[in-house]
Amino acid sequence: MGVVSAAAAAGLGERAPIELVACGVAGASITAAVRALIGDSSASLAGAILAPLLLVALLFDPAIGGASARAWIAIAAMGWTVVELARPTTSPLVAVLPATVAAVLDPSFVMLIAIAGVRLVTAPWERPRWAIAIPIMGVLCAVLALIACVAQGGAFRALGDQWTGHAAETIGLARLIAHGAQAMGPVIAVAALAGLAVLARPRHAEVAVAACIAGALFVGMRSGGAGPSLIALASLTTGLAVGRFAGAIRLGAGQALAGATAGALLLVPPAWTAIEHRAPVQVADASR
Repeated sequence: MGVVSAAAAAGLGERAPIELVACGVAGASITAAVRALIGDSSASLAGAILAPLLLVALLFDPAIGGASARAWIAIAAMGWTVVELARPTTSPLVAVLPATVAAVLDPSFVMLIAIAGVRLVTAPWERPRWAIAIPIMGVLCAVLALIACVAQGGAFRALGDQWTGHAAETIGLARLIAHGAQAMGPVIAVAALAGLAVLARPRHAEVAVAACIAGALFVGMRSGGAGPSLIALASLTTGLAVGRFAGAIRLGAGQALAGATAGALLLVPPAWTAIEHRAPVQVADASR
């Protein structure tokens, strides 16, 4: 799916190689995150395929405004963190690195450091003595992000502009949700909301995704619209919703068919819009 995501991005517009690579890594990361959250089955496979393709199609929609290589890398690091937090058999220290990368690149993901730190501290195996410093550092970074996003002037406002990549254009939560639903489409918006039900489990990975959604909403209210992080998380929860919907069918073949059908219905509209935006308009020569 990483290769497919990069190929789709290359087909939808001319981009620098670094952006295509970052897009591919983000697509692979989102795919892995979906599988980590809902397991391996025909139903989860449908959701895992849909989520990265939907992400690429939405972020190439002119109504949303696209994403930079920095945003793609932040999304990839967020997905990697979720995957590491969902694994019960690996060292929790591994999740700290992608969590830090995601938080540095996008304040929407700043709570990942604290959550990865909490998992490190509560791990049932031996951990370094300095492990307690990581959740403390994560909380301090979250406080710094909060101050930078609400500051009305001075160095903190400048930090907020640099960290979010946008000048402050504050809007209300209801207007932000309406803007995001209009940009994604009502069907995708409903599916994204339905996917939130998968996060109702008290595990580190699910808590991390919920915290990222809250952070993306807060940053979106500061930036004046739905940014790449919020679109990425909506694509992730949409994939979860499709996987949960298809998983309600007992037969494996039925799961694959239902997942593919639901995925196609969700993917075709934004993909068509992105293709239309990419294709140049041909004007016939009247002299011929």
